[in-house]
Amino acid sequence: MKERLIDLALWLFASPILVLRGLVRAYRNYGVLRFATAVAIPCECGAEISLVGLWRCSCGFTYRGHLMRACPLCGSIPSVVRCYRCGVTSVLPVASP
Repeated sequence: MKERLIDLALWLFASPILVLRGLVRAYRNYGVLRFATAVAIPCECGAEISLVGLWRCSCGFTYRGHLMRACPLCGSIPSVVRCYRCGVTSVLPVASP
């Protein structure tokens, strides 16, 4: 019984800190979260770069879905995307820990 009370007290003290850390992390990664839910992004030339389709990972695996999805084979996430109209390569946002 006493251990449960200690665990409850520790949980009550730690919860606000963990919630605050989660909110700070979400604030820092807002751009990545917004980008990860977008269907397309604008290019410098004015064209729309679609983020949903067939993608080839650097390991050679081809998958269907959103660009920001982790590769099922190697687990990597792409860091650049290329516009098919003008050929410009855009750097993608990276989540911070």
